[in-house]
Amino acid sequence: MSSRENEDFEPLVVLQFSSSTPPATKEWVIKRLTANPNDDQGAGLLARYDTDPESDKRVILIGATLSRLLIGAEELRIKKRYKNKGLTEFLVSDTDHFENSENPENLLLKSEKQRIIWEEIQNLHPMIHEHTVPGVPTKSFSSKNDTILNILHSLDFIGNIFPLHDKEELKLLEHTWIKSVRSISKPQDINKIRDYFGENVAFYFAFLEFYTYALVPPALLGLLISFSSSSDFFKYSSLCIFNVIWWTIVMELWKNYTNKLAHQWGTLDIEIFERPRSLYYGDPQLSPITNTEEPQYPLWKHLLKKYLVSYPLMLVCVAISLIMYFTYCGIQQSTDEKYPFDDSVLFIHAKSMRMAPSLGYSLLIGPVNLAYKRLATFLTDLENHRLQSSYENNLTSKLFIFFFINCFVGLFYQAFFNANFANVTQLLTSMVIVNAILLKFTEQIIPYLWKLQKKKQLIEKRSDDAQVSSAVRQLKTLTPFQGTYGDYVTIFEQYGYVALFSAVFPWVTICALVNNLFELRGDAFKYCHVYQRPFAQQSWNIGSWHYAFDILSSIAIVTNTALIAMQPTVREYFSSYTDVEYILIFVAAEHVLLAIKFFIDFAIPDVPYEVEIERVKALYESNQALRRQRANKALQAEKSIVRL
Repeated sequence: MSSRENEDFEPLVVLQFSSSTPPATKEWVIKRLTANPNDDQGAGLLARYDTDPESDKRVILIGATLSRLLIGAEELRIKKRYKNKGLTEFLVSDTDHFENSENPENLLLKSEKQRIIWEEIQNLHPMIHEHTVPGVPTKSFSSKNDTILNILHSLDFIGNIFPLHDKEELKLLEHTWIKSVRSISKPQDINKIRDYFGENVAFYFAFLEFYTYALVPPALLGLLISFSSSSDFFKYSSLCIFNVIWWTIVMELWKNYTNKLAHQWGTLDIEIFERPRSLYYGDPQLSPITNTEEPQYPLWKHLLKKYLVSYPLMLVCVAISLIMYFTYCGIQQSTDEKYPFDDSVLFIHAKSMRMAPSLGYSLLIGPVNLAYKRLATFLTDLENHRLQSSYENNLTSKLFIFFFINCFVGLFYQAFFNANFANVTQLLTSMVIVNAILLKFTEQIIPYLWKLQKKKQLIEKRSDDAQVSSAVRQLKTLTPFQGTYGDYVTIFEQYGYVALFSAVFPWVTICALVNNLFELRGDAFKYCHVYQRPFAQQSWNIGSWHYAFDILSSIAIVTNTALIAMQPTVREYFSSYTDVEYILIFVAAEHVLLAIKFFIDFAIPDVPYEVEIERVKALYESNQALRRQRANKALQAEKSIVRL
């Protein structure tokens, strides 16, 4: 690789060193990144320091030659469209038969190029003869077990690493996604979002839009029933039955739509070939699947961390959430006694004072949820999961438990133990409103104002007319991307309020719909203008979040039927029945609703018929190709024998 080639390239990824990184360590990293993959076990990438003085030789710009990217695409089994055919795993030797092969630079999406580079960086090891870090001779490592990235992280030498936003592509995307007047009523172009951000982010926005549109029918029905003069039993039971059937159908249709998108993007079966996580560590052993050396971590250590560290700490957190809630209960009770309702002019003052504890508790839930999210991430990292899917499943299950207890335990206690529906309404109102407003400020408004301030400071620092480099501008003004977990948790919390309580409090669904109509474009703005660009991550669905939502749907059947049964007006409607008969009626109703849910689950297929046909067709063609290959080999062997 010539020095000129190493200087003149399109930067795709930015790596920032911390201020404590020695110069020798920086040079070592650049050498390993640019070293030949065959001779020196390097990454074969292109790397140079950013030319902007503001970066202070702490920022490396990383790119790659076209040939290196194409080899990486083959190694990652990236699927591209074959001419006059469907998606096929890319092969360098067969490049001419893929679409856009006449213009090779456009054969790969920029997000795919950045993902290839990221995979190379994550899997880059020191050379076999290297045992200490240049610039830090006291830091030793094993060239087989440790990657360059893990070594730098352990020394706190990595400040940040992210792919660069593409100014022109982003402008085109945000024009149709955010800025256009028609974007408010027009569905998102999920394919464009996928092309720019990758499948992981695209699935989040697809789910948010799908869920938002699904809120329309129950919101309209709730609005109509709220103004209806029918009996409470008719209102509540109608909403409950409709919600059970509707949300079951929605979740099954979403699963169906998910598989359709995954097939369209070529990710439907990628879990079969899932590679180990880059942060997974262990002693190298021969893999029985790939027949190559891969890190292996003892199962007993993994289980020990799970049962002796993760689970006990989760129980402590559950106890903290309960203590928080019962402390709030005590404050709320004393406040209610101090400010009773009467017909005086002080009614509004009393109402405001009685709302104060609920608002304070709702404000406290946000920071506690954030702390729980960080703890869940730490514990899942500690458990050392081999596959990304296993990592995400375990993280999602922890977040489900934390957020379920923290967000819903108070509402359950007030509804089922105190039977105080006035307090349920008050607490639910404050939690929904505070959560919506708080998220808008913490996730969108404040980060964007901070970005504008940082941008202004960068411009003021320049004494000349030179522009700040794109890498430095994005590094210093945009917020590092923390994954889609926080976004899914927000929807999960909201869906909990809708599914668990909307039969008795239908206005919750209306509030959720109004909030999500703004959230769709607000999140789009956040991903385009607030976050640093995330590395594209292949996904075939929304992961374990689908099961989390499905579990909530099942719990909702129990909670809604119980809430209806506990309404005094409903009990009056069944006044001719004894208490035992009354309870049995609602237990039977609950079982019928559960049976309806499971029947709908079974009736709607997970995979669309046309997708299933395509999968079987691809399998058939693969088997036919294998048979032809074997027949050719047999024929060649027969010819060789005849010659002898």
